[in-house]
Amino acid sequence: MMLCLYLATKVTEEPRKQRDIINVGYSLENLATSFACFLQVNSPLFNSLRYTMTQGELILMRVLGFNVNVELPHTWIATILYGMAWWQNNGHPPDDTEAVDTRVKQIASTSWRLANEIVVAGIVDRFPARSIGAACIVAALRVHKEPLPAKTLNEWAKLWAKTSGSQLTLIQQAIEQNVSSTFN
Repeated sequence: MMLCLYLATKVTEEPRKQRDIINVGYSLENLATSFACFLQVNSPLFNSLRYTMTQGELILMRVLGFNVNVELPHTWIATILYGMAWWQNNGHPPDDTEAVDTRVKQIASTSWRLANEIVVAGIVDRFPARSIGAACIVAALRVHKEPLPAKTLNEWAKLWAKTSGSQLTLIQQAIEQNVSSTFN
């Protein structure tokens, strides 16, 4: 757990000191036995944990092929929804100071929640992030009984997701299988 958290802080460019990760992890691990126990920096146990974490990081990076960049669908949800708003305003950018329509907020919120659940379910590595983001928007439109702003799903998919309607349907099926709470 400590190793993955440590690597995640490095990947997200929010690095934490190894000492902090070890101390918090150790204190959480030993919460039942003692109250707020932190290791001394030069203690044999601390040095052992630090060495193990460093070696584990090297092993994990080799297993991952040194590829730790994961593109998430959240960025695409925001981009597509912003683009759709631009399109609806006849080529004028949406004014950030204007009150956003509550339906758009609901669709954005549901799309974002679906994307979060997809990340937890582990679907993000099966499909491109842009397609997942678009599928989340289509699913959110369906949940809120809003029409798709295009003649066909295929037309909308080509325009916003740069994919086919059948690809979005496949992603939606994966979403429905793994994230059933939103569709009930």
